[in-house]
Amino acid sequence: MASTNGHHETEHHARLRRTAESLIEQGATPLRRGATLGVDALELLYRRASDPESAPDALKLLHELQTHQVELDLLYEQLQANEYEISGELAHYKALFDLGPVAYLVVANDGRIIDSNQAAAALFGLSPEHLTEQAVSELLAPASHAALSGMFQKLLTPGSRASCVADLPANDRTGPARQLAINATCDPRGESLLIVLCPMPDPLAPGR
Repeated sequence: MASTNGHHETEHHARLRRTAESLIEQGATPLRRGATLGVDALELLYRRASDPESAPDALKLLHELQTHQVELDLLYEQLQANEYEISGELAHYKALFDLGPVAYLVVANDGRIIDSNQAAAALFGLSPEHLTEQAVSELLAPASHAALSGMFQKLLTPGSRASCVADLPANDRTGPARQLAINATCDPRGESLLIVLCPMPDPLAPGR
């Protein structure tokens, strides 16, 4: 794997060098974003380029420095483009999370809420800000704590999945008591859990 990565880095640098040299030849180099040579360094290069004995080496060094500067500018532009693309993707997936039709919670391994969406806020009758740092167990009926704890015990391995059924207690914020189907996944790094909560239909409701 390391050898493959090294090969790709060498190819990338070679392409970058060819692009930089082509831009220099065309006189269409990018705007300078990085550091430029200081006055003392430029004066030294000028003196060496004016001396017939050192001129070839000085010109070669000047060309190398100019090429390296263009490479840095190209890398800067690439990083800017990558940052813009990543920011757009992050905003897209954040919107999907926030506006999802079901309740989502991102929960730490100790059971405390890290993030939540609008549907979760509506389900528990609290704003997302008030849900943050709350323990999930505090939002459920006491009789459901054992089922929730058992589900968490099955989520100790990255990528693991588990589910349970829990009761949402009746109160002024959430209305009548309801049962919730809770499905959870441990993230690939094992640092947090993604929990989806879906109210279950009431079997005693009219028309069922």
